[in-house]
Amino acid sequence: MDERRPTRTRREKQPKSPGPRKPRRGLRALLYVAFTLVFGYVSTVLWIFEGPFTNLKKYIIESVDQTRHAYLLRPMSLFLVSEATIKKYALPDNLSGPTIPIQDIQRRDFSHINDPTVQMITLREPTFNAFILLVKDPKRIRVVATKYLHVRGETVMQMVQDSGAIAGINAGGFVDTNWQGTGAYPQGITITDGKLVSMTGSPNQPQPVIAFTKEGQMIAGTYSLNQLRSLDVWQCVGFGPVLVENGKPTVSAENYAVNPRTAIGQTKDGTVILLVTDGRYATGPNDVGASFADVARIMLQFHADIAANLDGGSSATFVYKGRMWNRPVDILGARAVATSIVVMPEGGGKRG
Repeated sequence: MDERRPTRTRREKQPKSPGPRKPRRGLRALLYVAFTLVFGYVSTVLWIFEGPFTNLKKYIIESVDQTRHAYLLRPMSLFLVSEATIKKYALPDNLSGPTIPIQDIQRRDFSHINDPTVQMITLREPTFNAFILLVKDPKRIRVVATKYLHVRGETVMQMVQDSGAIAGINAGGFVDTNWQGTGAYPQGITITDGKLVSMTGSPNQPQPVIAFTKEGQMIAGTYSLNQLRSLDVWQCVGFGPVLVENGKPTVSAENYAVNPRTAIGQTKDGTVILLVTDGRYATGPNDVGASFADVARIMLQFHADIAANLDGGSSATFVYKGRMWNRPVDILGARAVATSIVVMPEGGGKRG
C-alpha cells in the first residue's frame, strides 16, 4: 500500500500594506536636540552662577547691568541668583560719575576755530573694533532728536540724512516704554541749538549730561537744567558716566564689563572725538566688546581732556559719508534711538 504523506501547500506571505509611517526618527532627533540645548543651558547657568568662578559671575552681572536690563538677570540665571547677589555685583548708578562743581569749571572759547578737518580712524583691538572720528571745529557738533518725538525713534542714519549732516553717532538714553525700545522718549535733558527739546525731572534736578556750550566747550557730569543754562549750553543729551576728566581716567581697570560702546570726548585744543566700538560677537568670536577702561584709554590716546560714555549696546551706531561702519548687534539691524550727535557740514556748525 502506497502511503504518502499529505503535502502542505505553503501560503504565500501577503505583503503588508505600507500605511503611514510614524516619524519616530525625526521626533527622536528633535527631542535629542532639545534635551541637549536645555542641558547645555542649565549646565552653563550652574557653572557661571553656582560655580567657584567669582570673577566670571561678576563679569556677567556687570555686563548685563550696564545695558540697563538688570531685570533679566534672575530669569537668565533660572532664578538661582538672588536680588542681593545682583546688588552686590551690580555697578552703582553707572550713568553718574565725577562732576566738577559748576563754579570750578574753567570756561573755554573755541568759537574762533574754523578748521574744516574731519578725520576717520579705525582701530583693531584684541576684543573689539573701534571707529573714531576727529572733528577739529567743535561748533559743527549738533544734537538731533527724532522728528517723531513721543511717538517713535529714528535710526542714526535717518537723523543724519534729515539734518543734512556728514556723520553721526547715537547719543543719549531713552525711556524704554513697555520694554519695546522704540526710542520715542529721550532720557534726561535734551537741548538742540539752545532750545529745550525734552526733559525728565525738574529744572533744578541734577542729572547726568553730556553738553556743549555755544562756544564749543564740552561739559560732562551731573548738572541741572538751570545750571546748564548758566553755562550757556547749546547742545545736550542725558547719559554718562564721565570717563576722562582733566586729562586723567576716572574709571578703574577693575571695571572690565564689556559691551558695544559709544563715547564722546574733547581735547584741549577743541577737537571733538567721536567713538563707537563693536561687541557681543557682532563680527566674530573675538569681538566681545570694550570696557569703560578701554574707552578711556583710547580717548587718552587721542589726547582727550574730557570724555564721557554715551548709550551703547544695541544702540551703538557710527555713520560717516552715507555708510554705517560698525555692525549693530540687533538682529533687525540699526536700532531706532531718541537722539544722535551729528557733525554738520563745514560752516553749518556756526551758531547765530
